Amino acid sequence: MSGVFTLTIIFVFLTILIESIIFILQIKGRKFTRWFGKNAFSLHMVLTCSFWVVTFCLIIILQFEKHPLFHKSILLKYAGLILLISGLILAAWAFKLLGLKRSLGLNYFEENVPVVDKYLYKYLKNPEDYGLWIALVGFAVFSRSFYNLIIAFEFIIIMIPHMMLENKPLKTNS
Repeated sequence: MSGVFTLTIIFVFLTILIESIIFILQIKGRKFTRWFGKNAFSLHMVLTCSFWVVTFCLIIILQFEKHPLFHKSILLKYAGLILLISGLILAAWAFKLLGLKRSLGLNYFEENVPVVDKYLYKYLKNPEDYGLWIALVGFAVFSRSFYNLIIAFEFIIIMIPHMMLENKPLKTNS
């Protein structure tokens, strides 16, 4: 197994762990803002953005290494391309509906942020994340890479509890 692949797996886990710890502190009433005051959001963004940047750089570097393939089918490759494009369209549409500030979590620490419940958000709480998941799996199938498939599934598995944490404040606000 590649060293870059192992490092990528570790950084995907650490990135979501850091974000989840901050969410847990907020939800449990141990407000991150109480400890760091007005710098809480800046600290949160610097920490999470740093980890996300490293993670995505590692994923890009990984693409230049030789990957073990998990299929050789041309049909699967094009099905992966369709999933990739569909997932990106879904994520982009959800991003547009939610808006920049909300999509990037720029108002996560603010009180009384309204819940979006129109179009896609009427049926799904996290269409942006689902679109990203579809795109990740599509990219893995399109690239035929066993490494990319493992990263996609790790990302999905780790994001499930993270999304539950993000949705918890939505239940109390509605």
